[in-house]
Amino acid sequence: MRKKVIGWSLVCILIFTIAAGCSNNNEQEGGNANSDSNNGGDAPEKVELSFWYGWTGPEAEALEKLIAKWNEANPNIQVKGLSQSDYQKQLTAITGGNPPDIASQFGQNVVPWGDRGAMMPLDEYISRDGVDLNDFVPAALSSSQSDGVTYALPIAMHVSMLFYNKDILAEAGYDGPPETISELKEYITALSVEEDGRLTRLGLWPGMDAYTFTYAYGGSFYDEASKEVTPDHPGVKSAIELAKGIWDQFGSDNLDRFSSGLGQYASAQNPFFSGKYAMTIDGEWLPTFIKQYAPDLNYGIAPIPYDESNPELKNAGNVTTSVFYIPDGVKNPDASWQFLKWLIEPEQMAEFTAALGNLPTRSSAFGNPLYNDVPGFKEFLDYSSSPNLQSFPATPFANEYMTEFGVQYDAILRGKVSLEEGLQKVKEEIQPLVE
Repeated sequence: MRKKVIGWSLVCILIFTIAAGCSNNNEQEGGNANSDSNNGGDAPEKVELSFWYGWTGPEAEALEKLIAKWNEANPNIQVKGLSQSDYQKQLTAITGGNPPDIASQFGQNVVPWGDRGAMMPLDEYISRDGVDLNDFVPAALSSSQSDGVTYALPIAMHVSMLFYNKDILAEAGYDGPPETISELKEYITALSVEEDGRLTRLGLWPGMDAYTFTYAYGGSFYDEASKEVTPDHPGVKSAIELAKGIWDQFGSDNLDRFSSGLGQYASAQNPFFSGKYAMTIDGEWLPTFIKQYAPDLNYGIAPIPYDESNPELKNAGNVTTSVFYIPDGVKNPDASWQFLKWLIEPEQMAEFTAALGNLPTRSSAFGNPLYNDVPGFKEFLDYSSSPNLQSFPATPFANEYMTEFGVQYDAILRGKVSLEEGLQKVKEEIQPLVE
């Protein structure tokens, strides 16, 4: 799953890999619910499940095709899908005692929601039905677990890479993308264009993904040993200083004026597609968007530039996931589990993630031929094997932490607070939640 709202002043994405392939014959034949019942499930007959998911548009259509596939094979458990990207409504429905029977979420929300009782633990079902958790990429699965409890299962993994317009780079005399952060800064200056004091093209939006570059600088957001949040870690500071230096090069007024004229993300007017950005940092789904909205774009995909003083941190990145879970308080948890288990089987996982251009989370899905026609899949799959990919710490206060960090990051870029003041505010706000 991917967030559909892109803040041009703060791009916090997220990114990881995996899976397609083979499972047992029952799984590949559609995971009929009746056969599951005979193996120990207690799903009632002829139930209807409500399924809330966060995807919209063509992505929602891809999921609805899977729902139709399930419904045809399982007349006693019918699923009704609803595109619902307002996740606060999920929480309101759960706490109000009227939850959907199954729902999607982002991995960073699993631990906060699970620990607070909004998600039903799945471990008994996983053990009973022999779901092989070793088949999941560890970094992806870890986002769905807390203190040994599995609250969700990841359907897709997301990681960011550098996209560049080959024609624009060639016009500026570059025959390839920047490899180091120093080169990245040079490229941004050379590729940006101002006319009469107004920006008409940016080498790269300066409010870049602070999480990805934090890991490129060897930074960390949380010290597990001391139970201390570390927004003031030197690596975090270096990432923000990188973005701040580029931001100040153009100024808030000029950047705001420029961003007000940018087109919608999922359209031919996407600023990278239309040449407003010479480079962009984005996720594995972007090539599928390019194929749909800008098929003639001459572009390349490259690793995130690395800090030349820390070459051992090449190919750093931030991993995020999209997951399915069963809300607490559902009326037919056995039926919900049967559908959830079927969704995350390698065949369905490959069908869905290939349609979206996402990375699967099960190793057994890697070789599925459905990925052969997914643009950019090989580049992202290779990148996903990097040992320098990390995830934001899975903690009960992750949501509050990321929200406050985002607020202060934007304030720092705009000069409303100093770097030290902003990060101290994050620490003062979040550390009490740890304690």
